[in-house]
Amino acid sequence: IGIAREVAAILGRKVRIPKVHLVEKGDRIEKVSGLSIQSAKDCPRYIGRVITDIQIGSSPLWLVRRLKTVGLHPINNAVDITNYVLWETGQPLHAFDLDHLEGRRIAVRRGRAGEKMTTLDETDRSLDPDILVIADGKEPVALAGIMGGLDSEVTPKTEAIFLESAWFHPGLIRRGAKPLGMRTEPT
Repeated sequence: IGIAREVAAILGRKVRIPKVHLVEKGDRIEKVSGLSIQSAKDCPRYIGRVITDIQIGSSPLWLVRRLKTVGLHPINNAVDITNYVLWETGQPLHAFDLDHLEGRRIAVRRGRAGEKMTTLDETDRSLDPDILVIADGKEPVALAGIMGGLDSEVTPKTEAIFLESAWFHPGLIRRGAKPLGMRTEPT
């Protein structure tokens, strides 16, 4: 979409952005999940949506091809669509297995000295207050803007997800990733 905007500006045309039709049903999110932002200056915008009754499986061939075109390895339909949205719009998303979030809660906060978590790459990470984390009701489940955690990853057994869309302070993401020896995807 960003490239389309640039081309449209050069050619003096309008951008055609796909229309989205969203049907909401079921309980309000407040009844099925909780969210608190304890570090608002580091994360001024965090939005979550619960999606239930899902079936995790392979992505359609068109999506697999598009992800491979930009150098990404397809994982499953839920994770692949978050990666596709990132590349299409520039907005990162992250899907958590809702049933693996303690208390079905999310808290955006700084890490605590001595805290540890295992990231999706199956590496144990030591955390500190310079790292912004996404925590559930008990412990960190993701490194904000860097990488999700292994304990809350979407698997073939996932039936409900908590979908995150957020804006984290970019300098904090870089400062948090560097001591962990991690790189983030450019957005």
